Amino acid sequence: MSDTVDHTGIVREFSARRRSIPRTLINFLAIATFAYGLSLLLTLPWSMKEAAFAEGGVAATGPLGQINAVLLVAIGTFILLRWLIIQGLAFAELNRIRRSTPVEPDHLPFVSILVPAYNESETVVAALQSLIHLDYPSYEVIFIDDGSSDDTYAKALPIAGKYGRCAVQVFTKPNGGKWSALNFAYEKARGDLILFVDADSGLARDSLKVMVPRLLSPGVAAVSGQVTIRNRINMLTRFQSIEYLLGNGGMRTALSALGLVTVVPGPIGLYTREILEEIRNLPGNNPKNESSKKPGDVFGPLSGETFAEDFQLSLSALALGGRIVYEPRAYAYTRCPEEVGGLMNQRYRWFRGTWQVYAIYWRQLRHLKKEKIRYLPTIMALFYPLDIYLVPILNFIFWGSIALSAAAGVSLDDVVIWIGSVSLLNVMTATIYVLEQDDEIELLPFVPFLDIYQSFLVNSAWIVAAIDEVRGTRMRWS
Repeated sequence: MSDTVDHTGIVREFSARRRSIPRTLINFLAIATFAYGLSLLLTLPWSMKEAAFAEGGVAATGPLGQINAVLLVAIGTFILLRWLIIQGLAFAELNRIRRSTPVEPDHLPFVSILVPAYNESETVVAALQSLIHLDYPSYEVIFIDDGSSDDTYAKALPIAGKYGRCAVQVFTKPNGGKWSALNFAYEKARGDLILFVDADSGLARDSLKVMVPRLLSPGVAAVSGQVTIRNRINMLTRFQSIEYLLGNGGMRTALSALGLVTVVPGPIGLYTREILEEIRNLPGNNPKNESSKKPGDVFGPLSGETFAEDFQLSLSALALGGRIVYEPRAYAYTRCPEEVGGLMNQRYRWFRGTWQVYAIYWRQLRHLKKEKIRYLPTIMALFYPLDIYLVPILNFIFWGSIALSAAAGVSLDDVVIWIGSVSLLNVMTATIYVLEQDDEIELLPFVPFLDIYQSFLVNSAWIVAAIDEVRGTRMRWS
């Protein structure tokens, strides 16, 4: 794939936008992949059961082996059933989105782009340059340095000014956290539509132009864009690229079909001011006790209660009755951790922040006196806890069961066939999203190993986060 790098050095226009892959080909691949997944659900669990309980199978090694066998069959069935539900919704939604052409209104509303930064000296200039050159008739960029200890503010300040269709304002404030910086910028914003962008990310030129019409649809409170990893320099960053690829294409797209995207990502999220004002007035975002205010704190629609302010903001909008959709044609190109330590630190914060917001939903948000979006209570009560609590545990159990079977001298020939069958399903799924999301075919060879990466590396951060969450260990930014 031939990428082009624009003058900012940060925004890559993926050539798939000009590949013109026939819609019928992608639809054929989606139907074939879904049919293959359904065939695995109807056959694989039974073959696993027969192999496990056959003479010499896992169950033949005693009571522990029988438990091991039942777990293998149950986990295999659960994984395939979950895949069918998520990907079935996602494939249908992607086809609907790609077939529909956004109707551009006669007058595109003024948009305020808020960019918080802390120690982003290396990327701040490129990020702001990418925003200055967006293809949109009228907007402003509000950059806020949150008390950086490097020269982030000094590099950003010269960029302040007017640039034809947009104006850039640059501010600095005492350190208070990303949520506080965004609230500070929100107070300066003039637009009826608010776009949140991270300072280490750049946007494709037409991002706003394709997002705004989606946001102007009846009942829509926010639009999530597509986040793509740009620093693909080693195996670790390529695994993360696949995670983003499948995360955008799978769960986020499936939830969009229901208007229930639960996490609008920090690098590209567009909200209406109306919903942000409603969120701003929620009790947790508007504390009555000013004495608890710390230097650098600025209260507003973003909450400082957790390290997952984007999740809390999205979930608050849903709880207030707004719909949130995903727009795969709006691209943000962001950096990901390049070393294991950085990845573990990032995922630790994500895990703990997600659990804390989930608890806030049950304590506060679900009680809001608003008409709920259909399926939101079901998603939060049934499907969400499976993903944030159960799936990581099942991954450990699955690979642990295989290790126990090998230690007991059980033949793993059938297990290898099962894993190979599911790996093929994952590669077929990833191929669809590579084509849909304008991404690199070169990522596909990494897909069969993604489960091992997630089960052992990412889930290690899950274990540490779970222990600290139970102990009540205080969280700090790093």
